[in-house]
Amino acid sequence: MRKVSTAIMAGAFGLLLVNVQPAQAFDEKAGNALWGKYAIQTCRACHKEKGLSSLAPEEKSAAEWDSFFVDKYKKLRDTKHDFSVIGINDRQLENIHRYLVEEAGKKGGDDEEAVKPKTIEATPAKKGTAQPEAVKEEKPAGTTAAFNPAAGDPTKGRYVFRKCLTCHKKNKGPIISPADRTIAAWDRFFADDYKKFKKAMPQFDTYGYTTEQMQNLHKFVTQYALDAAKPRTCE
Repeated sequence: MRKVSTAIMAGAFGLLLVNVQPAQAFDEKAGNALWGKYAIQTCRACHKEKGLSSLAPEEKSAAEWDSFFVDKYKKLRDTKHDFSVIGINDRQLENIHRYLVEEAGKKGGDDEEAVKPKTIEATPAKKGTAQPEAVKEEKPAGTTAAFNPAAGDPTKGRYVFRKCLTCHKKNKGPIISPADRTIAAWDRFFADDYKKFKKAMPQFDTYGYTTEQMQNLHKFVTQYALDAAKPRTCE
């Protein structure tokens, strides 16, 4: 339990007791693993850009992850991490700490890199048999227009987001919210023809999202992102 100091002030009408609560500091015993699972995605995006560790829980033991967070995550601070740049505060770090410690040692964790499409090798054709023609993969007609990150309607994007969330729940996917990532982290999901979306969700093109729908979704998640004026942690 965090300490609360009591200040006594003398006034014209007698003594007034005022509870003064200091700013909350990092608590090694606090944190929620579920929230940490999503908060760490922002860290992973930064690590990936810089060619660093993927931050999968199984990379270290629970004790080794703990050592990174003792003394108000001193070991992390010693590595010159500037968490404020990506919008990570002490609350997110408590959650990330709890997630890593609880998931350490488990195989096949929730690492974003684990979600990859399966590769099917073609069987060599026998001599004298005609090989089938390659099927040309076509994108849904609605996705041909160029994506405009400045466009979009957040109100309409909310309904697209709900559609995504319903599908996630139905297929036991991660329960997402706009505040899971910073604005920059969300921007990366929509960059280069939704490259990051397609990596995490190989079936992306089969859902037939139009460019307008993706612009609306982008506007919604960035308007309520982790470092936005009003982050939204629910649907």
